[in-house]
Amino acid sequence: MNRSRRIVVNTSLAVVALGALVGGYFLVANPFAAASSASATQLTSTVKEGAVSSSITASGSIAPVSEVAASFAVSGTIATVDTALGATVTAGQVIGTLDTTDLTAAVTKAANALTSANAQLTSAKSSLAAATASAAAGGNDQSASAKQQVTSAQSSVSDATDALATAKANLASATLTAPITGLVTAVSGTVGGSASGSAGSSSSAASAGSGTTSTTTSTGFVTIADVTSMTMTAAIAEADIASVTVGQAASITFPALPAVDGTDVTATAKVTAISPTATTSNSVVTYATTITLDAIPAGLRLGQTANATITTASSEATALYVPTAAITTANGTSTVKVVSASGTTSTKTVTLGVVGDTGTEVKTGLKVGQTVVIGTVAATTGTTGTTGTGTGTGTRGTFGGTGGAPTGGAPTGGFPGAGN
Repeated sequence: MNRSRRIVVNTSLAVVALGALVGGYFLVANPFAAASSASATQLTSTVKEGAVSSSITASGSIAPVSEVAASFAVSGTIATVDTALGATVTAGQVIGTLDTTDLTAAVTKAANALTSANAQLTSAKSSLAAATASAAAGGNDQSASAKQQVTSAQSSVSDATDALATAKANLASATLTAPITGLVTAVSGTVGGSASGSAGSSSSAASAGSGTTSTTTSTGFVTIADVTSMTMTAAIAEADIASVTVGQAASITFPALPAVDGTDVTATAKVTAISPTATTSNSVVTYATTITLDAIPAGLRLGQTANATITTASSEATALYVPTAAITTANGTSTVKVVSASGTTSTKTVTLGVVGDTGTEVKTGLKVGQTVVIGTVAATTGTTGTTGTGTGTGTRGTFGGTGGAPTGGAPTGGFPGAGN
Protein backbone atom coordinates (compact mmCIF):
# COMPACT_ATOMS: atom_id res chain seq x y z
CA MET A 1 0.00 0.00 0.00
CA ASN A 2 2.75 2.51 0.89
CA ARG A 3 4.69 1.49 -2.20
CA SER A 4 1.67 2.20 -4.38
CA ARG A 5 1.26 5.66 -2.86
CA ARG A 6 4.92 6.41 -3.47
CA ILE A 7 4.53 5.41 -7.11
CA VAL A 8 1.54 7.72 -7.54
CA VAL A 9 3.29 10.61 -5.83
CA ASN A 10 6.51 10.19 -7.79
CA THR A 11 4.54 9.93 -11.05
CA SER A 12 2.64 13.13 -10.28
CA LEU A 13 5.85 14.95 -9.45
CA ALA A 14 7.43 13.79 -12.68
CA VAL A 15 4.45 15.06 -14.73
CA VAL A 16 4.52 18.43 -12.95
CA ALA A 17 8.28 18.76 -13.51
CA LEU A 18 7.91 17.88 -17.19
CA GLY A 19 5.11 20.43 -17.65
CA ALA A 20 7.22 23.12 -16.00
CA LEU A 21 10.17 22.35 -18.25
CA VAL A 22 8.12 22.42 -21.47
CA GLY A 23 6.20 25.52 -20.42
CA GLY A 24 9.43 27.31 -19.52
CA TYR A 25 10.87 26.50 -22.91
CA PHE A 26 7.97 28.07 -24.80
CA LEU A 27 7.78 31.12 -22.56
CA VAL A 28 11.49 31.85 -22.16
CA ALA A 29 13.56 30.11 -24.81
CA ASN A 30 11.14 30.58 -27.80
CA PRO A 31 8.78 33.56 -27.47
CA PHE A 32 6.70 33.41 -30.73
CA ALA A 33 4.50 36.52 -30.10
CA ALA A 34 5.51 39.48 -32.38
CA ALA A 35 5.91 42.94 -30.95
CA SER A 36 4.72 45.57 -33.41
CA SER A 37 4.75 49.32 -33.55
CA ALA A 38 3.39 51.85 -36.07
CA SER A 39 4.58 55.34 -36.93
CA ALA A 40 3.45 57.83 -39.64
CA THR A 41 5.94 58.99 -42.27
CA GLN A 42 5.37 62.28 -44.11
CA LEU A 43 5.52 62.37 -47.90
CA THR A 44 6.80 65.67 -49.22
CA SER A 45 7.38 67.60 -52.43
CA THR A 46 8.56 71.09 -53.30
CA VAL A 47 7.03 74.26 -54.67
CA LYS A 48 8.01 74.47 -58.36
CA GLU A 49 7.94 77.20 -60.99
CA GLY A 50 6.53 76.72 -64.47
CA ALA A 51 3.40 76.68 -66.60
CA VAL A 52 0.41 74.73 -65.34
CA SER A 53 -2.24 73.57 -67.79
CA SER A 54 -5.34 71.42 -67.86
CA SER A 55 -6.52 69.49 -70.88
CA ILE A 56 -9.04 67.01 -72.23
CA THR A 57 -8.56 64.32 -74.85
CA ALA A 58 -10.71 63.17 -77.74
CA SER A 59 -10.42 61.07 -80.87
CA GLY A 60 -11.60 61.61 -84.41
CA SER A 61 -10.57 61.29 -88.04
CA ILE A 62 -8.80 63.57 -90.49
CA ALA A 63 -10.92 65.48 -93.03
CA PRO A 64 -10.25 68.25 -95.57
CA VAL A 65 -11.00 71.84 -94.62
CA SER A 66 -13.74 71.79 -97.28
CA GLU A 67 -15.11 69.41 -99.88
CA VAL A 68 -17.08 70.17 -103.04
CA ALA A 69 -19.19 67.87 -105.19
CA ALA A 70 -19.18 69.10 -108.81
CA SER A 71 -21.99 68.08 -111.16
CA PHE A 72 -23.11 68.95 -114.69
CA ALA A 73 -25.80 71.62 -114.83
CA VAL A 74 -27.61 69.83 -117.66
CA SER A 75 -28.53 66.26 -118.37
CA GLY A 76 -26.87 64.28 -121.09
CA THR A 77 -24.56 61.45 -122.00
CA ILE A 78 -21.05 61.59 -120.56
CA ALA A 79 -18.52 61.93 -123.37
CA THR A 80 -15.26 62.19 -121.44
CA VAL A 81 -13.99 61.88 -117.87
CA ASP A 82 -10.91 64.08 -117.71
CA THR A 83 -9.66 63.34 -114.20
CA ALA A 84 -9.12 60.36 -111.93
CA LEU A 85 -9.39 59.38 -108.30
CA GLY A 86 -6.44 60.79 -106.35
CA ALA A 87 -5.54 63.38 -108.97
CA THR A 88 -4.89 67.00 -108.07
CA VAL A 89 -6.88 69.53 -110.10
CA THR A 90 -6.82 73.30 -110.28
CA ALA A 91 -9.80 75.65 -110.34
CA GLY A 92 -11.11 75.99 -113.92
CA GLN A 93 -9.53 72.76 -115.14
CA VAL A 94 -11.78 70.60 -117.36
CA ILE A 95 -12.82 67.46 -115.48
CA GLY A 96 -15.51 66.07 -117.83
CA THR A 97 -17.70 66.71 -120.87
CA LEU A 98 -21.09 65.66 -122.22
CA ASP A 99 -22.05 64.70 -125.76
CA THR A 100 -23.01 68.00 -127.42
CA THR A 101 -24.99 66.75 -130.42
CA ASP A 102 -28.41 67.61 -129.02
CA LEU A 103 -27.16 70.73 -127.25
CA THR A 104 -25.61 72.09 -130.46
CA ALA A 105 -28.81 71.38 -132.34
CA ALA A 106 -30.74 73.25 -129.68
CA VAL A 107 -28.51 76.29 -130.17
CA THR A 108 -29.05 76.20 -133.95
CA LYS A 109 -32.80 75.87 -133.50
CA ALA A 110 -32.91 78.76 -131.03
CA ALA A 111 -30.81 80.93 -133.32
CA ASN A 112 -33.15 80.24 -136.26
CA ALA A 113 -36.14 81.03 -134.08
CA LEU A 114 -34.59 84.35 -133.11
CA THR A 115 -33.89 85.18 -136.79
CA SER A 116 -37.51 84.43 -137.63
CA ALA A 117 -38.77 86.51 -134.72
CA ASN A 118 -36.64 89.45 -135.80
CA ALA A 119 -38.01 89.16 -139.33
CA GLN A 120 -41.57 89.16 -138.01
CA LEU A 121 -40.79 92.20 -135.93
CA THR A 122 -39.41 94.00 -138.98
CA SER A 123 -42.54 93.11 -140.96
CA ALA A 124 -44.81 94.26 -138.16
CA LYS A 125 -43.05 97.58 -137.94
CA SER A 126 -43.41 98.06 -141.70
CA SER A 127 -47.10 97.30 -141.45
CA LEU A 128 -47.47 99.81 -138.66
CA ALA A 129 -45.72 102.46 -140.71
CA ALA A 130 -48.01 101.80 -143.72
CA ALA A 131 -51.12 101.88 -141.55
CA THR A 132 -50.09 105.15 -140.00
CA ALA A 133 -49.46 106.71 -143.45
CA SER A 134 -52.81 105.46 -144.76
CA ALA A 135 -54.66 106.93 -141.83
CA ALA A 136 -52.91 110.25 -142.35
CA ALA A 137 -54.04 110.26 -146.00
CA GLY A 138 -57.65 109.78 -144.98
CA GLY A 139 -57.81 106.05 -145.49
CA ASN A 140 -58.91 103.36 -143.06
CA ASP A 141 -57.09 103.63 -139.74
CA GLN A 142 -55.39 100.25 -139.21
CA SER A 143 -52.70 101.59 -136.94
CA ALA A 144 -54.12 100.05 -133.73
CA SER A 145 -54.01 96.54 -135.13
CA ALA A 146 -50.54 97.17 -136.54
CA LYS A 147 -49.32 98.32 -133.16
CA GLN A 148 -50.55 95.10 -131.55
CA GLN A 149 -48.64 93.09 -134.17
CA VAL A 150 -45.47 95.01 -133.37
CA THR A 151 -45.90 94.38 -129.63
CA SER A 152 -46.44 90.67 -130.22
CA ALA A 153 -43.41 90.47 -132.50
CA GLN A 154 -41.25 92.24 -129.96
CA SER A 155 -42.32 89.71 -127.29
CA SER A 156 -41.42 86.85 -129.64
CA VAL A 157 -38.00 88.35 -130.20
CA SER A 158 -37.46 88.64 -126.45
CA ASP A 159 -38.47 85.02 -125.86
CA ALA A 160 -36.28 83.80 -128.72
CA THR A 161 -33.34 85.78 -127.37
CA ASP A 162 -33.74 84.18 -123.95
CA ALA A 163 -34.07 80.73 -125.49
CA LEU A 164 -30.89 81.20 -127.48
CA ALA A 165 -29.02 82.34 -124.39
CA THR A 166 -30.23 79.27 -122.48
CA ALA A 167 -29.26 76.94 -125.31
CA LYS A 168 -25.78 78.46 -125.45
CA ALA A 169 -25.40 78.20 -121.65
CA ASN A 170 -26.45 74.55 -121.76
CA LEU A 171 -23.92 73.89 -124.49
CA ALA A 172 -21.23 75.57 -122.39
CA SER A 173 -22.31 73.54 -119.36
CA ALA A 174 -21.53 70.36 -121.24
CA THR A 175 -17.95 71.10 -120.28
CA LEU A 176 -17.50 70.74 -116.51
CA THR A 177 -14.58 72.50 -114.82
CA ALA A 178 -13.21 72.14 -111.31
CA PRO A 179 -14.77 74.72 -108.99
CA ILE A 180 -11.78 74.66 -106.62
CA THR A 181 -8.20 73.51 -106.52
CA GLY A 182 -7.85 70.29 -104.62
CA LEU A 183 -7.62 66.52 -104.45
CA VAL A 184 -10.12 64.35 -106.33
CA THR A 185 -11.65 62.07 -103.69
CA ALA A 186 -14.44 60.53 -105.77
CA VAL A 187 -15.39 60.07 -109.44
CA SER A 188 -18.88 58.73 -109.96
CA GLY A 189 -19.31 59.24 -113.72
CA THR A 190 -18.23 56.94 -116.55
CA VAL A 191 -18.02 57.47 -120.30
CA GLY A 192 -21.34 56.59 -121.90
CA GLY A 193 -23.21 56.96 -118.65
CA SER A 194 -25.93 59.45 -117.96
CA ALA A 195 -25.57 62.75 -116.15
CA SER A 196 -28.72 63.95 -114.45
CA GLY A 197 -27.72 67.57 -114.10
CA SER A 198 -27.85 69.24 -110.72
CA ALA A 199 -31.02 67.45 -109.60
CA GLY A 200 -30.80 65.99 -106.11
CA SER A 201 -27.99 68.22 -104.86
CA SER A 202 -27.92 71.65 -103.35
CA SER A 203 -25.71 73.99 -105.31
CA SER A 204 -24.21 77.42 -105.19
CA ALA A 205 -24.44 79.91 -108.02
CA ALA A 206 -22.15 78.95 -110.86
CA SER A 207 -21.07 80.76 -113.99
CA ALA A 208 -21.65 79.26 -117.38
CA GLY A 209 -19.27 76.42 -118.07
CA SER A 210 -18.41 75.72 -114.45
CA GLY A 211 -21.41 73.54 -113.70
CA THR A 212 -22.87 73.42 -110.21
CA THR A 213 -21.08 72.95 -106.93
CA SER A 214 -22.30 71.41 -103.72
CA THR A 215 -20.78 71.79 -100.29
CA THR A 216 -23.03 69.09 -98.86
CA THR A 217 -22.35 65.37 -98.74
CA SER A 218 -24.38 64.85 -101.96
CA THR A 219 -22.68 62.69 -104.56
CA GLY A 220 -21.60 64.63 -107.65
CA PHE A 221 -19.86 63.73 -110.87
CA VAL A 222 -16.53 64.47 -109.18
CA THR A 223 -15.83 65.26 -105.52
CA ILE A 224 -12.88 67.55 -104.81
CA ALA A 225 -11.33 68.14 -101.39
CA ASP A 226 -9.46 71.28 -100.43
CA VAL A 227 -6.40 69.80 -98.71
CA THR A 228 -4.51 73.04 -98.24
CA SER A 229 -5.62 72.60 -94.64
CA MET A 230 -6.89 69.59 -92.73
CA THR A 231 -9.20 69.19 -89.78
CA MET A 232 -10.40 66.54 -87.39
CA THR A 233 -13.87 66.33 -85.91
CA ALA A 234 -13.82 65.08 -82.34
CA ALA A 235 -16.81 63.98 -80.28
CA ILE A 236 -16.44 65.84 -76.96
CA ALA A 237 -18.41 64.48 -74.01
CA GLU A 238 -20.96 66.80 -72.44
CA ALA A 239 -19.00 66.76 -69.17
CA ASP A 240 -16.02 68.35 -70.96
CA ILE A 241 -17.59 70.58 -73.61
CA ALA A 242 -18.23 73.43 -71.15
CA SER A 243 -14.47 73.97 -70.84
CA VAL A 244 -13.86 73.96 -74.61
CA THR A 245 -13.96 77.21 -76.61
CA VAL A 246 -13.09 78.25 -80.14
CA GLY A 247 -9.45 79.32 -80.39
CA GLN A 248 -8.04 76.95 -77.77
CA ALA A 249 -4.76 75.25 -78.65
CA ALA A 250 -4.53 71.52 -79.22
CA SER A 251 -1.92 68.88 -79.93
CA ILE A 252 -2.76 66.01 -82.27
CA THR A 253 -1.08 62.63 -82.65
CA PHE A 254 -1.60 60.13 -85.45
CA PRO A 255 -1.41 56.43 -84.54
CA ALA A 256 -1.03 55.38 -88.18
CA LEU A 257 2.02 57.52 -88.91
CA PRO A 258 5.38 55.91 -88.12
CA ALA A 259 7.46 57.50 -85.38
CA VAL A 260 10.39 59.69 -86.40
CA ASP A 261 13.59 58.97 -84.45
CA GLY A 262 11.49 57.21 -81.83
CA THR A 263 9.12 60.15 -81.40
CA ASP A 264 5.43 60.04 -82.37
CA VAL A 265 4.38 62.49 -85.07
CA THR A 266 2.41 65.39 -83.63
CA ALA A 267 0.83 68.54 -85.01
CA THR A 268 -0.27 71.75 -83.35
CA ALA A 269 -3.87 72.79 -83.96
CA LYS A 270 -6.70 75.04 -82.81
CA VAL A 271 -10.38 74.55 -82.05
CA THR A 272 -12.23 76.25 -84.91
CA ALA A 273 -15.89 75.23 -84.46
CA ILE A 274 -18.20 73.61 -81.92
CA SER A 275 -21.58 72.20 -82.88
CA PRO A 276 -24.42 73.92 -81.00
CA THR A 277 -26.41 70.70 -80.90
CA ALA A 278 -25.54 67.36 -79.34
CA THR A 279 -25.43 63.84 -80.71
CA THR A 280 -26.59 60.96 -78.54
CA SER A 281 -25.34 57.41 -79.07
CA ASN A 282 -25.84 54.58 -76.57
CA SER A 283 -27.01 57.18 -74.02
CA VAL A 284 -23.70 59.07 -74.39
CA VAL A 285 -24.11 62.76 -75.27
CA THR A 286 -21.31 64.37 -77.29
CA TYR A 287 -20.71 67.56 -79.28
CA ALA A 288 -18.93 67.56 -82.63
CA THR A 289 -15.89 69.82 -82.35
CA THR A 290 -13.77 70.82 -85.33
CA ILE A 291 -10.03 71.15 -84.75
CA THR A 292 -7.92 72.61 -87.58
CA LEU A 293 -4.25 71.64 -87.97
CA ASP A 294 -1.71 74.43 -88.19
CA ALA A 295 0.42 72.35 -90.57
CA ILE A 296 -0.01 69.01 -92.31
CA PRO A 297 2.50 66.27 -91.37
CA ALA A 298 4.12 64.39 -94.23
CA GLY A 299 2.23 61.26 -95.19
CA LEU A 300 -1.04 62.22 -93.50
CA ARG A 301 -4.11 60.90 -95.33
CA LEU A 302 -7.76 61.81 -95.22
CA GLY A 303 -9.77 59.58 -92.91
CA GLN A 304 -6.86 58.56 -90.70
CA THR A 305 -7.40 58.34 -86.95
CA ALA A 306 -6.23 61.28 -84.84
CA ASN A 307 -6.03 61.80 -81.09
CA ALA A 308 -6.33 65.36 -79.84
CA THR A 309 -5.33 66.90 -76.53
CA ILE A 310 -7.05 70.26 -76.08
CA THR A 311 -5.55 72.68 -73.59
CA THR A 312 -8.56 74.14 -71.76
CA ALA A 313 -6.67 76.34 -69.27
CA SER A 314 -3.08 77.47 -68.80
CA SER A 315 -1.10 79.62 -66.37
CA GLU A 316 1.85 81.93 -66.93
CA ALA A 317 5.24 80.29 -67.47
CA THR A 318 6.46 81.80 -64.19
CA ALA A 319 3.61 80.43 -62.07
CA LEU A 320 4.27 78.54 -58.82
CA TYR A 321 2.61 75.18 -58.41
CA VAL A 322 2.45 72.20 -56.07
CA PRO A 323 1.05 68.69 -56.38
CA THR A 324 -2.71 68.85 -56.01
CA ALA A 325 -2.47 66.35 -53.14
CA ALA A 326 -0.70 68.99 -51.04
CA ILE A 327 -3.78 71.22 -50.99
CA THR A 328 -6.58 70.98 -48.46
CA THR A 329 -9.72 73.03 -49.03
CA ALA A 330 -12.42 73.51 -46.42
CA ASN A 331 -15.14 76.15 -46.17
CA GLY A 332 -13.74 77.93 -49.19
CA THR A 333 -10.23 78.26 -47.74
CA SER A 334 -7.27 76.36 -49.17
CA THR A 335 -4.20 75.50 -47.09
CA VAL A 336 -0.86 73.78 -47.56
CA LYS A 337 1.39 72.27 -44.89
CA VAL A 338 4.95 73.60 -45.19
CA VAL A 339 8.00 71.89 -43.64
CA SER A 340 10.72 74.26 -42.46
CA ALA A 341 14.48 73.62 -42.61
CA SER A 342 14.38 72.53 -38.97
CA GLY A 343 11.70 69.96 -39.68
CA THR A 344 8.75 71.75 -38.08
CA THR A 345 5.45 71.82 -39.97
CA SER A 346 3.20 74.86 -40.29
CA THR A 347 -0.02 75.49 -42.19
CA LYS A 348 -0.12 78.22 -44.84
CA THR A 349 -3.25 79.70 -46.42
CA VAL A 350 -2.93 79.87 -50.21
CA THR A 351 -4.75 81.32 -53.20
CA LEU A 352 -5.21 78.87 -56.06
CA GLY A 353 -5.10 79.38 -59.81
CA VAL A 354 -5.25 76.85 -62.63
CA VAL A 355 -5.89 73.28 -61.55
CA GLY A 356 -3.66 71.45 -64.01
CA ASP A 357 -3.07 67.87 -65.04
CA THR A 358 0.20 67.58 -63.06
CA GLY A 359 -0.28 70.18 -60.35
CA THR A 360 -2.21 73.20 -59.13
CA GLU A 361 -1.12 76.81 -59.48
CA VAL A 362 -0.59 78.68 -56.20
CA LYS A 363 -0.86 82.44 -56.65
CA THR A 364 -0.12 83.52 -53.06
CA GLY A 365 1.13 82.02 -49.82
CA LEU A 366 4.18 80.02 -50.95
CA LYS A 367 7.67 80.51 -52.30
CA VAL A 368 9.54 78.47 -54.87
CA GLY A 369 11.61 75.67 -53.34
CA GLN A 370 9.61 75.31 -50.12
CA THR A 371 8.95 71.78 -48.91
CA VAL A 372 5.28 70.86 -48.68
CA VAL A 373 3.50 67.81 -47.26
CA ILE A 374 1.54 65.79 -49.79
CA GLY A 375 0.43 63.03 -47.40
CA THR A 376 1.46 60.49 -44.80
CA VAL A 377 2.06 56.77 -44.88
CA ALA A 378 1.95 54.39 -41.88
CA ALA A 379 5.01 52.13 -41.50
CA THR A 380 4.48 48.96 -39.36
CA THR A 381 7.46 47.03 -37.94
CA GLY A 382 7.59 43.76 -35.83
CA THR A 383 10.06 41.34 -34.17
CA THR A 384 9.94 37.58 -33.95
CA GLY A 385 11.60 35.27 -31.45
CA THR A 386 14.40 32.84 -32.13
CA THR A 387 14.34 29.17 -31.34
CA GLY A 388 17.04 27.60 -29.08
CA THR A 389 18.16 23.94 -29.10
CA GLY A 390 19.51 21.68 -26.35
CA THR A 391 19.82 18.08 -25.15
CA GLY A 392 18.41 16.52 -22.04
CA THR A 393 20.51 14.15 -19.97
CA GLY A 394 19.56 11.88 -17.05
CA THR A 395 20.87 9.08 -14.93
CA ARG A 396 19.07 5.86 -14.85
CA GLY A 397 18.00 4.78 -11.37
CA THR A 398 14.89 3.81 -9.59
CA PHE A 399 11.46 4.70 -10.89
CA GLY A 400 10.79 8.32 -10.06
CA GLY A 401 14.42 9.41 -10.46
CA THR A 402 14.77 13.01 -11.82
CA GLY A 403 16.00 13.63 -15.27
CA GLY A 404 18.68 16.15 -16.19
CA ALA A 405 17.64 19.72 -16.81
CA PRO A 406 17.68 20.85 -20.46
CA THR A 407 20.22 23.42 -21.46
CA GLY A 408 19.74 26.03 -24.14
CA GLY A 409 16.29 24.83 -25.24
CA ALA A 410 14.11 21.81 -25.70
CA PRO A 411 15.81 18.39 -25.41
CA THR A 412 16.49 16.59 -28.64
CA GLY A 413 15.59 13.02 -29.25
CA GLY A 414 12.72 12.97 -26.71
CA PHE A 415 11.90 14.00 -23.18
CA PRO A 416 14.49 14.19 -20.34
CA GLY A 417 15.59 10.77 -19.21
CA ALA A 418 13.89 9.18 -16.24
CA GLY A 419 15.58 6.95 -13.62
CA ASN A 420 15.08 3.22 -13.47
